[in-house]
Amino acid sequence: MANAVRRTKSMFQSKYSGLVIRRGHKRAIIALAHKILKIVFILLSRRVPYRDSQVDYKELMVQRNAPRWIAALRQYHMLPTAI
Repeated sequence: MANAVRRTKSMFQSKYSGLVIRRGHKRAIIALAHKILKIVFILLSRRVPYRDSQVDYKELMVQRNAPRWIAALRQYHMLPTAI
């Protein structure tokens, strides 16, 4: 999992890139796995969802849902078709 998460655009990628220079790939992966394990433990014990500090969740929701919202507005003739 740590090897896969290092390729995502999240705080884990920046943590990996900082560690790989000093420690090498294998040790950086182990350190990343340890960090993930600590985060999972905290999330499960507190019963809260994971929120990455580098991801704007509101913008992500708008990007995913905007085409559907625009189509619904067009269906109800509240929006011109030229947009």
